[in-house]
Amino acid sequence: MGRYIIRRLLQMIPVVIGTTFLIYAMVFGLGDPAKGRCGERPCPPAYIAKFNAEYNLDKPLVVQYVLYLGKLLHGDLGTNFYGNQVSQELIARYPITIKLTIIAILFELVIGVAAGVLAGIRKNGFVDNLVLVSTLVVVSIPIFVIGALAQLVFGVKLGWFPVTASEGTIGQLILPGLVLGSLSVAYVARLTRTSLVENLRADYVRTARAKGLSRGRTVGVHTLRNSLIPVITYVGADVGALMGGAIVTERIFNVNGIGNFIYRSIYQHDGQSVVGAVTILVLVFLLVNLIVDILYGVLDPRIASD
Repeated sequence: MGRYIIRRLLQMIPVVIGTTFLIYAMVFGLGDPAKGRCGERPCPPAYIAKFNAEYNLDKPLVVQYVLYLGKLLHGDLGTNFYGNQVSQELIARYPITIKLTIIAILFELVIGVAAGVLAGIRKNGFVDNLVLVSTLVVVSIPIFVIGALAQLVFGVKLGWFPVTASEGTIGQLILPGLVLGSLSVAYVARLTRTSLVENLRADYVRTARAKGLSRGRTVGVHTLRNSLIPVITYVGADVGALMGGAIVTERIFNVNGIGNFIYRSIYQHDGQSVVGAVTILVLVFLLVNLIVDILYGVLDPRIASD
């Protein structure tokens, strides 16, 4: 297992360098970082020269990136275009987005796995068809429509949840978290159902039933463990997607998290904040996938020994 983890860590190094370079190049290499710094008027040449020198923008793109990477290795995400430390901006917002993501993950795991198991053990029955149709409806609706409808129905009409979540408390984040995890619930339910149905046809399950094990014990002890391997892989990859995809949900519910921060930074042409925030999202995504790979190896030791 130790060699397996070290191998995964070494594989992350080129991924980090490649993705962060692409992010940096797209933000600083394809546009004008000084655009909009002086409102609708063009900036004076002296201001642009000082601005470019301050952020190393007067150097070749590769040199800029190497200097940025050097700071990143020391934990320095730089200063944004408004003079604030990007790391401090992220530290203030990450707890809110993490709470939002945890609510979404718990929602998709509990409801998604339960729905998938019920559909799998009652294949072609009423529950199975209900799960398949309802999940198809959910994945067909854009997230901004689900968010607006949930805000209108559960926030405005019924009054069960706050309409906005500007303070980022757990109570305020429940409805945005359910909205954020709604699409993933559908995918987890379908994935669990498909995996469970396949495993129920396996030889080891027939052997277990032939030995007299009950259906509940066969599913709960022998089949569900193998069926959850692809689900865990999906959920692990989904953590990064949820944090990045929270931009729409956080905008709808006015959540002061990372997604809203990235949106405002893009709108304000603050490239330094965009690069810093997305870089941390990439690192979080890779870290979560490393944890998933380790869990994968624990659930199936053959994977760790390959």
